Amino acid sequence: MSIIKIYPYYQKFAKDFEKKKQEIMAIAQDVEVHHIGSTAVSGLGGKGIIDMMIGVKDWQGVEKLIAGLWQIGFGHIHPKEKGKIFLSSVKESRRGDFHIHLVVIGSATYRNFLAFRDYLRKHPEEAENYFKLKLVLHKEAKGERAVYTKMKNSYIKAILKKVNEK
Repeated sequence: MSIIKIYPYYQKFAKDFEKKKQEIMAIAQDVEVHHIGSTAVSGLGGKGIIDMMIGVKDWQGVEKLIAGLWQIGFGHIHPKEKGKIFLSSVKESRRGDFHIHLVVIGSATYRNFLAFRDYLRKHPEEAENYFKLKLVLHKEAKGERAVYTKMKNSYIKAILKKVNEK
């Protein structure tokens, strides 16, 4: 069981993302690197983990990219599931750690990550509501990561539905 904490927004994460993005761009070609997740939305608190999405044109040759990411510290790798490969530097993440979601550019996963982030960026009142919900769900889940994450899914789906109806 993995226990998480919820933190208020920390402005330094945007700079930390940019620094890590430069490291990734130095080892990777023909990729897009995006800041996603709560740390990508000004004012939105969360687990304090800096989520990054790396978009690739296709899965061909992705092993070379993963090997490069491993060289810069992303040694915890999950196999491809639900259209993405997940990487992190440690098994049990703490505030300030990085997670990478490796996806194909234009895929549903790619579009949804960006749509959710962009919606919250454009609607700060919704980002504030989301943070309040996170605090409630964290308490209800007793900090258990898997339960907390599952509980957020209906909210995320509702926002994506709003975005897709436009």
